[in-house]
Amino acid sequence: MAACARRWKQAIAAAAVLVASFLAPIAHAAGDLPLTAHAQAGQAFDGLRALHPEEMPRLADAQGGVVLRLLGDSTRFLDVVGYATEDIGALSEVCDRAKAGITGYMSFQAVQKGELDAKAVVRNIIEYQDELAVLQPFLARCIARQIPLAEAMLRKIGATQASQLRLGGLKRSQTSLLQLYAGLSACYADTRLGTAYCGLLDTMAELAPVHARALPLVSRAFVVRVLPPSEQLPAGSQRDAMRRILDAMSDLQCAGLCLLAGGDSKPTSGKP
Repeated sequence: MAACARRWKQAIAAAAVLVASFLAPIAHAAGDLPLTAHAQAGQAFDGLRALHPEEMPRLADAQGGVVLRLLGDSTRFLDVVGYATEDIGALSEVCDRAKAGITGYMSFQAVQKGELDAKAVVRNIIEYQDELAVLQPFLARCIARQIPLAEAMLRKIGATQASQLRLGGLKRSQTSLLQLYAGLSACYADTRLGTAYCGLLDTMAELAPVHARALPLVSRAFVVRVLPPSEQLPAGSQRDAMRRILDAMSDLQCAGLCLLAGGDSKPTSGKP
């Protein structure tokens, strides 16, 4: 029993040192290469989880707040970095870190007998909505940043070679987008979700025309089905944002990544 306790204390001490080693360079990361700093933030996030497996990093905590704000810094890691087509793999890793964090919050202690408990997932979304409000817009912007790079790559290497990507990064991004858009519907069904979390609506409205280019028609139709019709919302910015999303997802033009993602034939323009 004593030996087990000693090993546990040693593991905790090792995890604490690990977190400190990751947080130290983050605190002085202003001059680091952007992708290096983001990777360090991902390692620190994992370290905090290892140090405190009974809880998730919180935005209000000193260490958790530093790590989360860095992981979700769109300006630093998406806007000012000049990504080229050869950087799409590195950019995918940036997106994947945000996705992993989102999945961690939603699935925290929600797996029962190998399956996700839907009620537990909803509770986690409510509990960790402030943290998700940092990571979800970043993921949406990260995927939008990938799309023109993927389109350029498609034009360069052709559809035959690019078809090998269908089960890779493109499919992951497609799934993530559907989850993000479906999550918007919760803002109209659950009053416990606050303005910070539901601010994702404005981000998705801004990016929807870009996102739609990477979604097959069946996925666009799914988004239209799960979101409330804009006319059901009060007049104002929310209605306008929802209309922009629904208009983008109702476009039947399918080319490039849309064809690659879903194998749709290119129809004439119209509504699904």
